[in-house]
Amino acid sequence: MSEAGATPRAAKAARYGFVFAFPFVMVMLLVGIYVSAMHAPQPHDLPVAVVGSGAQAERSVAALDAADGSPVDARLLRSVDEAKRQLHDREIAGALVLPNNSDSSDTSVNSGNSDSDGNGGTTAQLWTAQAAGASQTMTVSQLLTPVAAASHLTVEAHDVAPLPQDDQSGMGVLYLSVGAMLAGYMAVTVASSGMPRLLRLKKLVPVLAGWSALMSVVIWTLAGPVIGAVSGHAPEVLGTAFLGIFAVGLTQAFLTRLFGPIAVIPGITLFMFLGVPASNLALSIHTMPGFFGFLHHVLPLPAVGEALRAIVYFDGDGAGVHLLTLGIWALAALLLTAGVDLLKRRKADGKTDGTGTDAATGEDAAGTPGAPAARKAPHPAVQYVMLGAFPFLMVVLMVGLMLSGMHKPLPRDLPVAVVADSARAAEQTAQGLEKSLGSSFDIRPLTSADEAKRQIRDRGIAGAYVLPAPGEKAQILSAGGAGMSQQQVVQRTFGQIAAQQGVRTENVDLAPLPVHDGMGTVTLYLAIGFTMSGFIVVTIMSAAARELLRVRRLLPVLAGWAVLMATAVWLLAGPVIGAVRGHAWQILGLGALMVFTVSLVTAVFARFLGPLAVIPVVTLMMFLGVPASNGGVALHMVPGFFQALHGVLPLPAVVEAIRSVLYFGADGIGGHLGTLALWGGAALVLNVALDLFQHRRDRDKDLTDPAALVAAEPAPGANAEALR
Repeated sequence: MSEAGATPRAAKAARYGFVFAFPFVMVMLLVGIYVSAMHAPQPHDLPVAVVGSGAQAERSVAALDAADGSPVDARLLRSVDEAKRQLHDREIAGALVLPNNSDSSDTSVNSGNSDSDGNGGTTAQLWTAQAAGASQTMTVSQLLTPVAAASHLTVEAHDVAPLPQDDQSGMGVLYLSVGAMLAGYMAVTVASSGMPRLLRLKKLVPVLAGWSALMSVVIWTLAGPVIGAVSGHAPEVLGTAFLGIFAVGLTQAFLTRLFGPIAVIPGITLFMFLGVPASNLALSIHTMPGFFGFLHHVLPLPAVGEALRAIVYFDGDGAGVHLLTLGIWALAALLLTAGVDLLKRRKADGKTDGTGTDAATGEDAAGTPGAPAARKAPHPAVQYVMLGAFPFLMVVLMVGLMLSGMHKPLPRDLPVAVVADSARAAEQTAQGLEKSLGSSFDIRPLTSADEAKRQIRDRGIAGAYVLPAPGEKAQILSAGGAGMSQQQVVQRTFGQIAAQQGVRTENVDLAPLPVHDGMGTVTLYLAIGFTMSGFIVVTIMSAAARELLRVRRLLPVLAGWAVLMATAVWLLAGPVIGAVRGHAWQILGLGALMVFTVSLVTAVFARFLGPLAVIPVVTLMMFLGVPASNGGVALHMVPGFFQALHGVLPLPAVVEAIRSVLYFGADGIGGHLGTLALWGGAALVLNVALDLFQHRRDRDKDLTDPAALVAAEPAPGANAEALR
């Protein structure tokens, strides 16, 4: 075969290879890092304190330090004031203040303790800082409360830095930080392909500074005045966001110098895939593998997040070191980029290669990589707006939708049951609880504990409070497999009610989460992996191999891709990481169906929008799908708009289907499969219809085009066989 004939074939193979290799790598990185980091968080070396003196305090510290797996690093403090100071400075995560006892010699121990009478007391205080991490506070409570119980002490909770009512999970700081990461690396990634001359340092620095200022205002406005998740400290928040966006943008420009268009892979890995688990914002860094503890002090996202947390909740204490980290990233990226450019210019002897191509950025004098001059380019201001529109929309949609859905996880009509021996007693108790709990719960009276258990397993209700017989314990029924956040709400609420009534309780978990999925979020990560597999491949296909969008080619390609990615994601999350065990064929089938469905949906949008199809598809599948999924935050703890989407969107359907398979014997899976089938069937019909419309349009165009008709006529004397 001649070289001329081989070159187009090799180019085509390279294009197709990129179409499938890029999404494969992206999905494997996301699923691998997120699942391995967060599927089974276990506390280790969590710094806590016991406040007290004498043998009891020393025994408590020794018991904590001797626990299997070293969950805590315990220290003995002598005063409550010192414990509060260390909590405020985030030197410790919690402190257990013991009451006075007979061998205490330091009266400062009980400063502020309501039970301090110098004669003992039966109440210990548990001091935490909710603003330092909601999940960390929960972990501290789980570790320190049993210590108090072992000494027959009840626990009284105190908070030195509570989260505001409108952001009880701390999502405001998290999504401010994630928005800064997206704004930084997406803008430079888009510019590298659409206007590479912007990557010249003399243009990049001022343009990136302006972009950083704009997006910091946009992100703060969304999180603060619009949604209300963050309040106050506007100048400091804006400055931190600006520095984060600027540092990430410069770093992405350096990565683009090194790796070209595929710099998006190392960029998103550094800034997002590794950054979120290492951030200490979603889960405590002391429950992540040790590697992420190191990254917490290095990566930009943790630096932005911790600086914002310090500013918003701790009067700026401790923000300096994190701002310094961002400054180092910005300065290092600037110097390294300048160094790479200098080396390239020296290698080219300060000259172009004869075609006018710039040695540093690789574009020609017109700003395009060697393309011939065509029509006059739009004004630079217009080009900037066009390039900025895509990352602007993605950041606004992500921060706006995700944060509005999850910043205030409070129960809203959470369905629960009250079980009593008689219908009258159940109804009276339910009415009394409705008056005290308001609209947070939808309380249903039942007379059978077995019926309550059935409804919990069917996910008709989130839990049940079984009234006790005289002298017995009340039962609080729930199912961890249906969602940890809703289980915690049920147990905490009914536990407090029982305590007020002086009733002992017993928690009964009807579908406990296994150790390898301790947070119950593996279903969400699997669903996100399947979803990304579907929309990324078709988005790239629409730019690099548009001919594959025709249905006769698209269907077999997507079928093979769906099976491949379902298998790859399951292998990684299951046998390799160990976060999923058993049910292989069901997971593979659900995964392949989800990948195929999302791919077909994306193909419909791609026919009209090309690569820009990613905007509506990601909005539908991810930005709306995640809050509505019941995978991260319980469904009845998000606004009603997202609750309505739960039964409509594909991501919630696959989350619930996988959950049904893993924890409920596949009960209730039919409706979720029907949702996926409806999306896939509708997308298939639309793709076929668009194919027919395009074919008819092309045929009509040929019939009315004289040049096409002449070209179709056979040449005089042409060999018929050759023409065939």
